[in-house]
Amino acid sequence: MKLAFDARAFGRPLDSMDRVLRVLVGAAQHQEWDIELFIDDDLRTDSERFRQWTRPATAAADSTAVALWSPDTNVLQCNLPVVATLHDINPLLPDGRGRLARYLREYRFRHRVHRCLGRIARLVTDTDDARQRVAKVFPDTTGKLSVVPLFVDPEINALQGEPRDLILNGLGLIPGFILFVGSLRRHKNWEGLIRAFAAMPASLRVSHPLVFAGRAERSRREAEHLADTLGVRKDMRVLGVVDERSLCALYGGASVLACPSFMEGFGFTPLEAMACGLPVVATNRTCVPEVLGDAPLYVDPASIESISDALILVLSDRAKRDSLIDAGLRRAALFNPARTGQAMAQVLAML
Repeated sequence: MKLAFDARAFGRPLDSMDRVLRVLVGAAQHQEWDIELFIDDDLRTDSERFRQWTRPATAAADSTAVALWSPDTNVLQCNLPVVATLHDINPLLPDGRGRLARYLREYRFRHRVHRCLGRIARLVTDTDDARQRVAKVFPDTTGKLSVVPLFVDPEINALQGEPRDLILNGLGLIPGFILFVGSLRRHKNWEGLIRAFAAMPASLRVSHPLVFAGRAERSRREAEHLADTLGVRKDMRVLGVVDERSLCALYGGASVLACPSFMEGFGFTPLEAMACGLPVVATNRTCVPEVLGDAPLYVDPASIESISDALILVLSDRAKRDSLIDAGLRRAALFNPARTGQAMAQVLAML
């Protein structure tokens, strides 16, 4: 069987859609399917390993694949049956925006989803929590909606030793920091994390600074201003987007990963951290408990005290830290290419 992918994410700045695409392609290869990757730009350097399967996006019209699989709802125009991915309905949930901003955001999101639904044969989500939310908001998806769980890309691992330290040194860091990986967007609750960090004892803040890695254009100034106001700016770093090897060094050098989001569609980052042997402090909302099980230390993202207390416990209690690491490694191992590939096969059988 041949499966085509909308692989335009491989030619664009690194983001979560790229990570999802890598996992889906990896699952297809594990199933020993033939693949085609359609792109509209040249591959990024870190995606060079996929070059032998790439084709220009304009060639999709002549593909003989059984379907085109897209990692998001912005699907490539083609003559194949299309499977698209809707990771969550986060744009419809309250996030502190004003009424007009929320209306415009919701309108654009609904318009994009409805346009996608008119072009596709099947729609998939990453979790059952997301599936239920999508079906409730978009009832016309019920007959074409499935769950395809993801897994951690094997290329993501915890870099250690001198290679790790060289990268961290270049970023102005030493091992032992609190790590947040993701865009600085409201639903990620970066503000709550900064406030929780400020509530920690000064000695812990100095020895375990707070490091943000991910897109930060929209909120960098606001985050740094909040840290200034709370008196913790000197103990916080906002790195912005980092390349894959730097991310592996961050996973290898952190003491804990914090994921205090108000909403998630899967929880890629905490699952990656667990697979890398990091203890995780995670939100108890939306799909995260479904994916992470009993492996993290859960917090109420609306409670600064809850987040702060959890971070203090992980950083101060070695036994607790070790138990979280062991549980995380076991949980992450349950998500693998075979599981994802089998779910993909079930979707394709419905076309």
